[in-house]
Amino acid sequence: MYICVFFTAVMGMIIFIPAGAGGIINASYQLNQMVHNTWFVTGHFHLTIASTVLLTFFAISYWLIPVLTGRVFTKQLNRLAIVQAVPWAIGMFLMAVIMHIVGLLGTPRRTSYSTYGGHELAVTWLSYNQVIALGGVILFVAIVLVLYIWFNLLFLAPKSEKTIEYPIGVVNEQAEHPPRILERWPFWIGVSIALSVIAYAIPIYQLIMHAPLGSLPYRTW
Repeated sequence: MYICVFFTAVMGMIIFIPAGAGGIINASYQLNQMVHNTWFVTGHFHLTIASTVLLTFFAISYWLIPVLTGRVFTKQLNRLAIVQAVPWAIGMFLMAVIMHIVGLLGTPRRTSYSTYGGHELAVTWLSYNQVIALGGVILFVAIVLVLYIWFNLLFLAPKSEKTIEYPIGVVNEQAEHPPRILERWPFWIGVSIALSVIAYAIPIYQLIMHAPLGSLPYRTW
């Protein structure tokens, strides 16, 4: 395995630690009331999707593209891939952390920037936006690097003289055979359906029994 594959994937896993902590806050009804629809949520997804998931995709591509194209992942490209992962992690982590902070200060998401009539709290959000923009610049450098690496792996890297083997798992000869029922699709499909019924039957029943839905209308007069 190339060092950059391991390095990039592990970096994504490490970033998922604070991402998971933020997810606990989003999943908590009481805590989520404080951060719902703020940039805190946006920062959370920058850690989970834009950091952990994309770094994992980068790592997979560094291994898979040479296998598909038959080209050599040279030492120079390997070092460059490690360099690429660092600014991506720094830029994304910088954006995400600031988004979490400014979200706790009340900055709403899904809205255009506004000072809300010159409110003193809203004015302070601008400086945070500048730091987020700096993170975006760092990310732009990182994405240019990854595009350069991909282009080289697709077209410019030297062809490998030997066939690059695709690793396939082999069952141990001494391994015990699982029960035959666990090898059948109908069993697992049935389990999935049963779990779905268990999860949704009671809530749907309560919605039907306590109809009509919704709260009482507001009286404005």
